Amino acid sequence: MLTIISYFVLLIAAPISALVLFIALNKIQLI
Repeated sequence: MLTIISYFVLLIAAPISALVLFIALNKIQLI
């Protein structure tokens, strides 16, 4: 049960963190 929850958290957190990192890199390049 706990492993399934942690897996879903990882599955949701990974794309969000990647998107935030991508936006941050784009903002750094714009400056």
